[in-house]
Amino acid sequence: MPDIIGVLLLTAVIAYLWGSIPSGYWMGKLLRGSDFDIRSYGSHKTGATNVRRTLGNGPALIVFLIDLSKGIGPALIATLVPTLFVNGWGPSVAGLAALLGHCFPIFIGFKGGRGVSTGAGAALVLSPFTILLAAITAFSTIAISRYVSLGSIIGALTIMVCSVVFFVIGRLDPSFFARVSFPQMLFMLVGPGLVILFHADNIRRLLAGTESKLGGKPSVPASIPVTTDEPAH
Repeated sequence: MPDIIGVLLLTAVIAYLWGSIPSGYWMGKLLRGSDFDIRSYGSHKTGATNVRRTLGNGPALIVFLIDLSKGIGPALIATLVPTLFVNGWGPSVAGLAALLGHCFPIFIGFKGGRGVSTGAGAALVLSPFTILLAAITAFSTIAISRYVSLGSIIGALTIMVCSVVFFVIGRLDPSFFARVSFPQMLFMLVGPGLVILFHADNIRRLLAGTESKLGGKPSVPASIPVTTDEPAH
């Protein structure tokens, strides 16, 4: 048991540090100089949506792919390396630690993003079919409502519902192609739950009717090149 706990702690530390890589923050420094802090603009987050808002589509795509990989990498390594797998707990611990690293990055004072891309990357390793369904619901919601935050929340809820349904079906029918294990289900409940929690300010604005829509003009200094979008993840 001590060995198992030690392996899981090591996995969590590595995944947290990996998730802490502040790609959006560094992108701002790279393109706008050492005095620029992307957290001073838009949603004050380091995610790809806020990068798009302040720096443009190209930098946002790069940041999105890096943030996605911060979830995929640790979960995939913990899946493929037998010592780190620990009966399925390794990938789930790695995914959760990476998500927390993105949201509370040690390298920049624990103020990062909302965890959508990194959490989705980890969930993609654990349950690809679930992420496919979540992507459909999320992007459909964004297309209809023009709220990226609402789409992210709906996508997170989709993952949570699918995790329970697929776990139950898998217990009844072990041959079910999309079955998930208990550790996988636990991650897909806790991770998306945290993502929704980190969208608390967006939820308040949605309820008040003041949330920015996709295509709306953000309030940032005119000296900062802007593309339109709403609060980031």
